[in-house]
Amino acid sequence: MQVDVIIIGGGIAGASAAYFLSAHGSVAVIEREEHFSYHSSGRTAAQFTVGISAATMRKMAQASRAFLETPPEGFTDHPIMTPRGCLTVAQAGQEAALIRLRDNLHSVGARAEYLGGRAALAHFPALVADKVDAGVYEPDAMDIDVNALLQGYLRGAKGNGASLLTNADVQSICREGEFWSVRLGDRELRAPLLLNAAGAWIDEVTRLAGLGALGVVPHRRTAFTFALQPGFDTHDWPHVSNVGYGWYVKPETGCLMGSLADAVPTEPGDVYPDDMDVAQAIENIEQDTLLRVGRPLSQWAGLRSFVADKNPVAGTRPDAPGFYWLAGQGGCGILTSPAMGQAIAAIMAGSSLPANLSALGLIAADLSPMRDGLQRAA
Repeated sequence: MQVDVIIIGGGIAGASAAYFLSAHGSVAVIEREEHFSYHSSGRTAAQFTVGISAATMRKMAQASRAFLETPPEGFTDHPIMTPRGCLTVAQAGQEAALIRLRDNLHSVGARAEYLGGRAALAHFPALVADKVDAGVYEPDAMDIDVNALLQGYLRGAKGNGASLLTNADVQSICREGEFWSVRLGDRELRAPLLLNAAGAWIDEVTRLAGLGALGVVPHRRTAFTFALQPGFDTHDWPHVSNVGYGWYVKPETGCLMGSLADAVPTEPGDVYPDDMDVAQAIENIEQDTLLRVGRPLSQWAGLRSFVADKNPVAGTRPDAPGFYWLAGQGGCGILTSPAMGQAIAAIMAGSSLPANLSALGLIAADLSPMRDGLQRAA
């Protein structure tokens, strides 16, 4: 099969890229699992926030807001985002970190309210009163319907003629003249352009193509659900975390979700919840709140992949003609997917970044795998 673009990776990054690229040419998406979004994209807290410390990532989130709030006609039949709000709390002595968070939110035009302890308690009455002296509230943070977003991308790409291949294990990648050849068992795909959107496996795919890796490091995060608490109406609670990211709590349908907000370096692969991380998260939550977790209802782990500067990558290198990366979303892949998909489509077409990105001061060099601060691995 010959197409204009081969995309390796069927998570949210590959799906969003397919959606935007397929509007301009033929695309084939390769996913080795039996369904799309099996790994990181399917194990997310599903939160939209622009309270992100990495500057480029924060801008990509804000640039994605309009698409997520008002997707194109026919993209989905119900809203992708629903109101939730996000509250970050701190004790005395931690105010500087809260001020940085507030200023980060304001830097991209997002609303942020600096709160005293009493106002923070009004948003989340399960806090232990003497453990909270201040907070920052992001009123426009949202819950994301990840499946609706993923299916919208895939349905749109397929409607544009994209081939979506699952159970497709890449065995070899090589450059043949002006084309990249990808071997899948007894099947071969050829394209002048190849996009590596393989998440935690980015560097494995890069090396398979005979190129020097980016230095992407997967990190494990453990999460769990626990029972609703007697005496509390959690329906309108925001997503809540402490400023040191020692825990977070988020309302889910019929339960609460908790996490240590950990990021433990690991190898790419299926990851499983760590009992010690779950126990530490429970201890931290119970120290700072009136919640009593008991035995978790469920628990799981997912992967978050970072490059050295914690910002995303979208682009190519001089040593890799026709080979592009979409990588390093660091747990923000869902909420930045519209802007990341738009960016890589423009970069691969040799065009300027779309107006919603350039309006925030973003340029292609901010996303480049050649930018300062990235350490390429052999």
